Order: sequence, then C-alpha cells, then structure tokens
Amino acid sequence: MGFTSMDDLIDKVSTDGQFQRIDWNKSFLPTTAAVAGEWHCLVKGTGEPSTGSIYNSGTNLAFQAASETLANSGSIQHGGNVSPATKHILNASAFTAAATTAPCILMLVDLLGWYRVTSVTTTTAQATDNTVTLPRYTNGAGVQAFMWNTNTTAMGAATPNLSLGYTNSAGTAGRATPTTLPIGKTAAANGLILYSGTGLGKYGPFMPLQSGDSGIRSVQTIQNSTSYVSGEYAVGLCKPLLTLPITTLGVAAERDLVNQLPSMPQIQDGACLVWLMYSGANTPTNSSLYGHLDIGWS
Repeated sequence: MGFTSMDDLIDKVSTDGQFQRIDWNKSFLPTTAAVAGEWHCLVKGTGEPSTGSIYNSGTNLAFQAASETLANSGSIQHGGNVSPATKHILNASAFTAAATTAPCILMLVDLLGWYRVTSVTTTTAQATDNTVTLPRYTNGAGVQAFMWNTNTTAMGAATPNLSLGYTNSAGTAGRATPTTLPIGKTAAANGLILYSGTGLGKYGPFMPLQSGDSGIRSVQTIQNSTSYVSGEYAVGLCKPLLTLPITTLGVAAERDLVNQLPSMPQIQDGACLVWLMYSGANTPTNSSLYGHLDIGWS
C-alpha cells in the first residue's frame, strides 16, 4: 500500500488531486507558565483545531476511543477516511513568534483513546474497564502511554509516584512500569504531562515500560501512590508520528518526509491527531504556535 515510486507520488498528488494541505495554530494554554523541561498536551489550547473538551467526560477508569470524528476532541481534521488507499504525511512545518517559546519540540501523535481518572484520592492500584479496545494499532505495537491534567484547574498539592499495570504489544499481561517510578508534579497545571520535567523521577513524554517492552495493548491498573488531593487526570494511549524541533523565534522548523527524512508516516483512517510540546525554556501562557501538514494518499 502507499506510493509505489516517486513518479507515482507525483502523479497522485499533482494529477489525481490526492493531496491536502492542512494549516493549524494552537495557543499554549496551561493555567501557569511552563518550566523548561516539561511536556504538555496541547488539546486544551485555543485555535485551529478548537479546544478539546471531551477528555473530562465519561466513566472513571473506562477506556474511551478517540477519532477524527469525535466531537470536541481538539484534533487536527485531515479529510476523513481514504481506504483502501493509505494516507501519508509528506511535509510538515511549525514556528512561533512568542517570546521564550523557542527552543521547543513538537510531537504529533495519533491519540487512540484515554482512561479518565477522577478517583485521584485513591492510593491503591485501580482496575480499569477495557470493554472498548484500541481503534487503531490494535496489537499495541509502538503504542505509548502518557498521563496529563485534563482540567482547566491545577491538580492538588501532592507528588505521588505514578504507575501502570498493562498488557504489552506481544499480548503479555501483568507488565508494569519500572521500580523507579515517575513522580507527579505538585499543583500540576492544565495540560501538563504530570511526571515530566528535570530531575529524579521525571520522564517525558511517555511512561517508562518494563524492560524489553516496546508498546502497550491495554492498561489494567492505574495508581498514584499518595492522594493527589483534588483534580483529575487522564491516561492517554497514542502512536507517535513525527517530531519538529523549533530552535529560533520566527523561523519555521520544517520536515521533508519524502526526501530529507524518507518515512512518510501513515495517518490511519480515523486518526485523532494532536500535538505534544516539550518546553526548552520557560514558556508563557497563551504563546501561539503555527504550522502546516502536507498529506497525500494512494
């Protein structure tokens, strides 16, 4: 599947019109400015696509699938399904003119779904409901987990160890995050990936996996070792697609995924495309980011 040659790519894009340019813009919108070294999920930011508000709904600890057509997902709209053809990212760019926003790294992921966690004062391992399963990458190959504050208000004042019990991409159950556990940030802001930052117990953007594992098929337990006092968070499962490092204010970061880095990541039918962001400097609230994606299908 996909393009059989460079001639085929040129023909499909220029002659058959199997091409779309997508322009996007997002406001970096946590409740407080980011500290260098932190990662955030940008779905709550205003712009195009609009703010994602769906992640504070649904049953506690139940997996909910995400897709392009899910209302209020805050995901980039990429034109719908193209099966039996396959859709691919050909080029990508991003830039910012906001003071101290650069350097930063943007990571585009396909958000497959999330577990809403409202029982943040419970300190034992909490069993999840996996009645709904992964909608894409169903075997879990390359699927990663991250935990972020989905509320507009900060989490409570606590620093719990965070852990997951999961089934890996080989179908082996009973896997667990390592002994040196990620540590959640006290009063974690809106959008913050809870355990990201610098220092002991900080990771980013994804939860560390048990040795030998490379992906997650499902999560069986979620635990914060001490009460998070207040708020709620979500455990997202996603497939990373590309990264864009922005080094300089006002200068576009570009990725040619046909020639420069020949990978042409596939956008699967129904993909829920959202941005994660790493702050290389202290990033003010409401900092604006802009960019585009060129996609084609064959």
